[in-house]
Amino acid sequence: MSTDRVTFSFFRYPLGYSPAAFLFMGFRRLFIGPDVPAGDIRLMGCGGGDGFSILPDPRTYCLLSGLPDAADDQRLRQSRFYRRIAGPSEAQLHIELRPLSGHGTWAGREPFEYSGERATDGPVAVLTHARVRRNRVRSFWSAVPAIRQHLHQVPGCWFHIGFGETPLRTLATFTLWQDTEQMRAFAYHKSPHHRTLRAARQQDWLSESIFVRFRVVNVTGDLSAWSPHLAAGAAA
Repeated sequence: MSTDRVTFSFFRYPLGYSPAAFLFMGFRRLFIGPDVPAGDIRLMGCGGGDGFSILPDPRTYCLLSGLPDAADDQRLRQSRFYRRIAGPSEAQLHIELRPLSGHGTWAGREPFEYSGERATDGPVAVLTHARVRRNRVRSFWSAVPAIRQHLHQVPGCWFHIGFGETPLRTLATFTLWQDTEQMRAFAYHKSPHHRTLRAARQQDWLSESIFVRFRVVNVTGDLSAWSPHLAAGAAA
């Protein structure tokens, strides 16, 4: 099922709750009952540090939900599954999006319906997801530090984080930008990100990848707990 309505929700837990959060992540399918609406729902662990570390952050998790309509969003939030995720958290962030354009697949299919609209002058978000070939894991992760450093140097990035289903071999990145121009300055123009994409294509690092650009509909939650740039941008 592909969707044109997507929400990324991030949850941070107290340190003492980390073991329970990790166990829930591992056995999450057991809690997806009939009260969870049909749709694309993925619970993933996040990277440590600034979000792009090779080491996981045991306190932070991402819930990606793609549901047909707003009533399903409400049903999800009332479900036992969602309450088990959200209830113990100490900070939350919810970003509602509409897919504009993209290419590639995730788990063998296209999960989003694209509107085909050009990005507006307002905030945009970008999702990338890659599955790395076993013999290219070292090459892939050795390229990440330069991208991280450049991301901290360029203006206009309000929020960034990495997450995935499988350690080392799958990585999704989510970035939220002030506008399309700032995003393109990071992603292209002979940047570390652009050089890594070129190397990945030429040397066949990835068995699967997807790139998606979104229009930002709404951002709610404990904004300052996740990024001062996000809090300032949302208030502007």
